[in-house]
Amino acid sequence: MSDLSAYKGALTGIRVVDFSRIVAGPHCTMCLADLGAEVIKVEDTAHGDDIRHHKPPEIKCDSPYFLSLNRNKSSVGIDFTSDGGNEVAQDLIAKADVLVENFRTGVMERHGLGYEAIKDHYPNLIYCSISGYGRTGSQATRAAYDPVVQAESGLMATNGSPESGPMRTGLAVTDMQTGLYAAQSILAALFARERGGSGQHIEIALFDVAVSSLSHYGIRCLMDGTELPRVGNGSNAAQPIGVFPARDGKLIQVTCASERSFVQFVEAVGRPELARDPRFATNPKRLENRDALLEIVAQILTTEDRDTWIEKLHANGAPVGAINELNDALTDGFVQERGLTESLPHPLVDSVPNLKSPVRLSETPVRPATAAPMHAQHTTDVLSGLLGYDSDRIDALRNAGAVK
Repeated sequence: MSDLSAYKGALTGIRVVDFSRIVAGPHCTMCLADLGAEVIKVEDTAHGDDIRHHKPPEIKCDSPYFLSLNRNKSSVGIDFTSDGGNEVAQDLIAKADVLVENFRTGVMERHGLGYEAIKDHYPNLIYCSISGYGRTGSQATRAAYDPVVQAESGLMATNGSPESGPMRTGLAVTDMQTGLYAAQSILAALFARERGGSGQHIEIALFDVAVSSLSHYGIRCLMDGTELPRVGNGSNAAQPIGVFPARDGKLIQVTCASERSFVQFVEAVGRPELARDPRFATNPKRLENRDALLEIVAQILTTEDRDTWIEKLHANGAPVGAINELNDALTDGFVQERGLTESLPHPLVDSVPNLKSPVRLSETPVRPATAAPMHAQHTTDVLSGLLGYDSDRIDALRNAGAVK
């Protein structure tokens, strides 16, 4: 475990026992670790978190997916289905402020680790269960995968174009949002406990998060049954919004979401009269005449190279941006200026890259990052340092296969 003796974060002194794996749970606990919590990741003794291995063979350390979700944690290998391992798990929980798990419904209960079984023993424990479809009800036993949840919730129907049909997001946004909601809920529960309350059970379901994220699309549909059409990179709310090629073929994203931004845009491209054109004078009119407007915008932007347009448009406050491939985005000077990437030492390779936490706190800054742990890297440290087990007991547990 990293030495945090000189570090004081917002959650310093809070201990999280993390039984989660894959994406949503690990994202939640990483957010807590960034804020200073001590996060002990409990992994099985055989292979650890499945996403450690989601990688091409040329990558010699754990997968980029795993590295992106597990910084600032310790890892212990425990077979909590065995008697000895279950006792270790119980001892860890006894030392925890927070427990996070995202197993299928019933797994923790079968091994005596469910909330109802332990809440009386640990009344101050905040127990967070993350699932696909909730812990009760007709879908409670289903496994959840982000693309499937996007499809079933209606979220996928909001993406894509008339030509492509429904399209999921490239990243697992529902998993990531669920992790953020779980972290937010844990922070609220910790605050409530600090104000004289006790521990409590938190339940977060990917499906619930996906439905809630339908936002104004969902509200409109509930109001009058309207299925807003898929518009690809465009918009049903304002115009002009879309992606346009410049003279050099490079792409520009334009978002004029207000009257002011539209005026700034047409002035910057040298066509101020468009703001006075009756077809485009108001946003409802621009929506009504979007095809004509988008054709005009496309013609204008093909007259200069992208970087020239970006400079002119930014100078006038117009809301546009270059569409960057990942490498262009991550090596952009502004990313470096904001300090959003770094390299972290790793025991299997010289270093691994890290995308830093976006949180900036003036008095309790986020924790200086350490790379995601290797499988069971800290088992001995945790069992001896935190739980007080002597070497003979640890050796006996290892020999029995209860810990790694």
